[in-house]
Amino acid sequence: MKVNVIKPFRDKHTKVVYQKGQEIEVTNERYEEINSTAHGVLVKPVEVKAKPKGKK
Repeated sequence: MKVNVIKPFRDKHTKVVYQKGQEIEVTNERYEEINSTAHGVLVKPVEVKAKPKGKK
């Protein structure tokens, strides 16, 4: 799933520092793990906009 970083953080597994506004790909399990820290919610899901169906 794609998520937007809303608070900067360092990934404890990869040691990569993510900055506010970045869009990253994570699993559902990793999403839950990132947001369950004592630092609060760090990422939020990217809203997928449905493409309007065109007339044929």
